[in-house]
Amino acid sequence: MTLAAETTRVRSPRPSGAGRGRRPVPWFKYLSVAPLVILLLAFVGYPVYELVKTSLGTVRLEQGQFLWEFSGFDNFSRVFTDDLFLTSLKNSLIFILATVALTLLFGIALALIVDRATGRLQRVAQNILIWPAIVAPVVVSVVWLLILSPQIGLLNRVLDSLGLPEQGWLGQPVGAMASVIAVDVWHWTPIVFLLVYTALRAIDSSLLEAARVDGATYWQTLRSITLPILTPAIIGAAVIRIIMGVKVFDEMYLLTFGGPGTATTVISIYIRSVFFEDFNFGYGAALSVTVVVLVMAVFLVAVGVRRMTRSGGRRD
Repeated sequence: MTLAAETTRVRSPRPSGAGRGRRPVPWFKYLSVAPLVILLLAFVGYPVYELVKTSLGTVRLEQGQFLWEFSGFDNFSRVFTDDLFLTSLKNSLIFILATVALTLLFGIALALIVDRATGRLQRVAQNILIWPAIVAPVVVSVVWLLILSPQIGLLNRVLDSLGLPEQGWLGQPVGAMASVIAVDVWHWTPIVFLLVYTALRAIDSSLLEAARVDGATYWQTLRSITLPILTPAIIGAAVIRIIMGVKVFDEMYLLTFGGPGTATTVISIYIRSVFFEDFNFGYGAALSVTVVVLVMAVFLVAVGVRRMTRSGGRRD
């Protein structure tokens, strides 16, 4: 055979452009999260930076301008030697422990009760139990002030009509703290109820049915199946209530103004007085940073407990 008769190999043309297998740049992914990052930097990052910066200095107001001077950790060195701060921290701990415990107790109990109801009664109970949480704290404070006021309060009117002595609900240290705790529990128990009830309705009914077939009573099923499954929701509700307890201001301020004396002066009220009455911006910022760090520590502990609970449940 001659060379001319030999078949020639036809080469296919090489792909050009995007067909060469280049990996496209994931620009859309970065552009999608860019607005969120910008908003976080603007509304979270920058305020936190200014707060930390203010806490590390002394701020003076001169001729309508704020003058900042670096002072190191001087403001933080005062925090845990400040008697008023320690008093407000103690009051906050009492308030948080009482309100968290009571709202969890009542919220879980109400969720279990409503879950056992049927038909129209269940729907009515859901609507009634939710509405206190959607009322503004200012409105709640005014309503309860009209109930607890020693002069015009409805509660004292009822006691007087029954021949019982009237009480200074908001004028005594123990009574004032008990009153604001009761108001907070009434206001925010629906939040715990909603979280726990939602988790309760998500439980697989076959688990409960199998327990009943095996002869387990309601209380045995509750202790061995229902409550362990509800534990993550209960921990989440507890964390939310702790954060709300640290932030509490409206009801406490409008009902008692932190009094009588310092009986109901919690952290938020004390920080407000440092900022807007003493005009000590550096020390107020240091108090705020300290509270944020304490809240973050509680949050991390709760996350750790929740992970341990989940891992323990998976091993079981």
